[in-house]
Amino acid sequence: MALYLYLQFPALQPDSLGCATVQQLPVAVVNEQHCIVQLNAVAGHSGITLNMALGTAAALCPNLQLLPYQPQLQLNILQSVAQQLYQVTADIALDPPDGLYIRLSNMLHLYQGLPGYWQALSRELKLLPYRYYYASGVSPFAAKCLARQQLNLLTTEPDALASALNHSPLRFTELDTDSQQQLQRLGINTLGQLLALSQAELARRFDSSLLSYLGRLRGSFYHALHYIKPEHSFSRYVELLYDIIDTAVLSTPLHTLLQQLEQQLQRINAACHQLQLSLLFRGMPAHRLSIGSAQGEYRAANWLKLCQLQLDKLKLTEPVSGLQLEVTAFVPQQSQSDDLFQPVPGAVSPLQLVSLLQARLGYHSVSGLTLQNQHLPEQASQRPLPLLAGKAAVTALALRPAFLLAKPQRLTEAVEISHGPERLCPDGWALDAQRDYFIGRNNKGQWLWLYRTAQQQWFVQGIFS
Repeated sequence: MALYLYLQFPALQPDSLGCATVQQLPVAVVNEQHCIVQLNAVAGHSGITLNMALGTAAALCPNLQLLPYQPQLQLNILQSVAQQLYQVTADIALDPPDGLYIRLSNMLHLYQGLPGYWQALSRELKLLPYRYYYASGVSPFAAKCLARQQLNLLTTEPDALASALNHSPLRFTELDTDSQQQLQRLGINTLGQLLALSQAELARRFDSSLLSYLGRLRGSFYHALHYIKPEHSFSRYVELLYDIIDTAVLSTPLHTLLQQLEQQLQRINAACHQLQLSLLFRGMPAHRLSIGSAQGEYRAANWLKLCQLQLDKLKLTEPVSGLQLEVTAFVPQQSQSDDLFQPVPGAVSPLQLVSLLQARLGYHSVSGLTLQNQHLPEQASQRPLPLLAGKAAVTALALRPAFLLAKPQRLTEAVEISHGPERLCPDGWALDAQRDYFIGRNNKGQWLWLYRTAQQQWFVQGIFS
């Protein structure tokens, strides 16, 4: 027997705010007709109901917080929910603006029955901040009709599903308003009464759309669903209930996004090296931050530290109205093996320390230092990526000063030469650029590393300690 599950999320936008302070305030979503289309639990307890006019809602609850209905945001949230549930169940189809179809037939074998499957699925749903209603059915439309009645009916018994479907009012079906009114004038108010009529009688009085719907409701007609495919990326958006000018306050909504990223990375045993965080404003273009981790992280707490270091350096000229977090590439998690005699358990690893320094000082301010097979001091070393192993075959030359000047300076005092010359040339033995190096002592007793160019000019390169 075919079996489907329908999940309805009645308040995706208010629930996506996800802040403990916001959850204590009455929040409602208003459409273009100034009607309430979504609300949180606090607004419901204040007497606000769906489809209520905005003026009536404001009179009942003076401190009601309003959000505009955004279809694209609603769809993005629904897609993110589907992607997170895809880790435990396959064959998920979107039913915008607030529903998901799930085919159960081939998943029950994997979880040894409906109870085991629902235990795994509900565990994932509890990790999400969204309220939901659900129901099973022999067809997608049957499961949707029962779920929108908020029955939370989950069974494989055909008699129980048929009984619940027969008692369903017509307003929970997919029939248009004109068809429902016409049926009610005939004394038909439930699906059971409608399904009891003969198809010939229905075909004579109604158009083909009614028969097509009933055929898909029973499961006798094919119902095509477009199942999603897994995404190898992460993209989440959160709209702030209040505009925020203090970057320290952004940590709370940002932590919510990072926790969702951590959950997805844990499911696929992956990590990421780069985050793209966008601060959205109402009157100016978004400000984008690129936060990197040299080691690759999946934990929300570690990513939050790196993000906070970059946010602390920002000076906002306009309040932030929303946050967008994106990750375009995942990498497999690398197991970290700690030393058995490590004195401080849980200490920061070298790569984690590099990431913290880069976040605080800037990416290009942190580098390593290695020797090169070059003669001239300016070319004898380079600054590679941090912790990158250099060439072990390079050996240091003798009689070199401990302190090199950032830029050679002209010799302007008398010195006493005690060692040299040592001729050095760049690659290719360019004679015009050759240098004769000497060690000399000035009147102050300082030992200097000097060189003379081919043009007989003298410069100080370094000072011996």
